[in-house]
Amino acid sequence: MKAKYYMGVNQFFLGAVALFGTLGLLASAVPSNAQAQDILIGVSTPASGPAAIASEREMWGVNLAVDEINAAGGLLGGRKLKTMVVDNRCNPSEAVNAANKLIEAKPAAIIGAHCSSASLAMMPLIKDAKIPLVGGVASSPRITDLSGIGGNEWTFRTNPSDAAMMEALVGYLSDKKIFKKVAVIAEDTDFGRGGANSFVELAKKAGLEIISVDFPPQNTPDFTSLLTRISRSKPDAVALFQLGGDQLNLLRNAMQMGLRIPYTGRAELGGENMQIIQAGGMENSISTWSYSTAIDSPTNKAFIAKITERHKLAPVLQTWAGYDNVRVIAQAITEAASADPVKVRDALSKVKFQTVMGPVVSFDERNQAGKIVLVQQVKNRAISIAELLNMK
Repeated sequence: MKAKYYMGVNQFFLGAVALFGTLGLLASAVPSNAQAQDILIGVSTPASGPAAIASEREMWGVNLAVDEINAAGGLLGGRKLKTMVVDNRCNPSEAVNAANKLIEAKPAAIIGAHCSSASLAMMPLIKDAKIPLVGGVASSPRITDLSGIGGNEWTFRTNPSDAAMMEALVGYLSDKKIFKKVAVIAEDTDFGRGGANSFVELAKKAGLEIISVDFPPQNTPDFTSLLTRISRSKPDAVALFQLGGDQLNLLRNAMQMGLRIPYTGRAELGGENMQIIQAGGMENSISTWSYSTAIDSPTNKAFIAKITERHKLAPVLQTWAGYDNVRVIAQAITEAASADPVKVRDALSKVKFQTVMGPVVSFDERNQAGKIVLVQQVKNRAISIAELLNMK
């Protein structure tokens, strides 16, 4: 996979259509039926556990999209969307239990499972049940390998994988010659190992020196000893691949120790880490991400305004993922003229969907639609988009 082009953000989004360009026709898809039952969408998300805050942000997007669609008249002639939300705790075993509960409810599609390990655990079950699974947060490259022509035609993803994001990041770092020596800290999960392995492989090819790679478990209470050891090697940056709670804990430990090392990898430049950024603890950091409030498109501005009005906080990537995942499923239901899971899956494989960020995307032969990668940076305690890439 190679980046086909670089372009400025404003140029990239010229010609973006209105937010409800596709969904505006939802209510007129079939004749009205006042007695029609609701259309169920399942949601597998880590409502508790290490990703609970991110899960809450995801549900902000899910609930906004459902409310907007229902307020516009629903789907298939007036049928309302309804969600069934089950906690998977970001844990593979719990994800299997969540999948079985959702499958039993017979939804039109399932959104999930937020965490890569949980998503991978769900994939064989939804394949057997013949219910489409649409994810927008989990980023393990293994999901790409196993989806579509990889064997599981029921799994779809709207966000880029870590392999795509690391290709974009390492390409940028190599071109700009920003960091020479990098230490890697990644949680001991499919997400952590998948992202770290992709970064290390590409970084070495690009001539970057990887001075250490560590895989602490989730919910590590203190990172002081690890950071002390790494700081002695004097890295130019630390590449992070951790969920939000653990990442914030590590960043706080580094601030307490007086460390001022830039971060890269999947370091979150925003969200819960804004307190660290504004305190100067992430200065000169550069990382890749799949969504940003800095994207200047009419659709994104409208989305940001609605989320901020509801929750007094700006959306983050999980909020975008929840919102667009509901919308792409709704579009597939409309184009299939049915809430039957088999017909919805077939429609998803052909859909051309406008993301809230502006571009129109479709699912490739691996059922991946996540082509937009953002390279973000922190300068003077503020976040900006350094490059925006469309990975083909």
